[in-house]
Amino acid sequence: LDEPCGMVCVPHRLALEKGGNMASQITANIIKNGEPVDILYGRLSQEDDHAGDSNSIVNQRSYLEKYAADNGFQNPVFMADDGYNFDRPAWQDIVTLIEAGLVRTLIVKDMSRLGREYLKVGELTELYFPSKGVRFIAVNDGVDSLVESSNDFNPIRNWANELHAKDTSRKVRSVKRMQAENGERL
Repeated sequence: LDEPCGMVCVPHRLALEKGGNMASQITANIIKNGEPVDILYGRLSQEDDHAGDSNSIVNQRSYLEKYAADNGFQNPVFMADDGYNFDRPAWQDIVTLIEAGLVRTLIVKDMSRLGREYLKVGELTELYFPSKGVRFIAVNDGVDSLVESSNDFNPIRNWANELHAKDTSRKVRSVKRMQAENGERL
């Protein structure tokens, strides 16, 4: 890998289109270096296809890089996925790094970028990250695991994110069904 460990963009979809698993290579380099990193994590979900560029990986990366620079994070690495469940390639690499004790902080734009499954997100933020010594920050939601009061509304926020995903999915299916019934190209 030619890029040094640092502000690295790893959108898995693009890496796989180029015929390799760049995130796994970067993960291997981080493990080899043994220096803990601050993960900036972006995720483009299927629901975002309808939201335009506001949640694009490019915009998430720019936003998170600025946040990291403004707040003194010394060793940021950007990783990204698309998808809606936790079987995402870059996410699996992040878990590998966490298990190796090489993640200091995990920073996302908002809680929904981590995931929309409220029970899983709650398990991660309330149990897993603290047990592994990982600081978790959701910038737009004002969540920082170092600030106890910032976590008070997380269960409600996680539940609302899951409901939003289900509602959007139902609406999209309804529109697609109507288009199919009208003979429109899908």
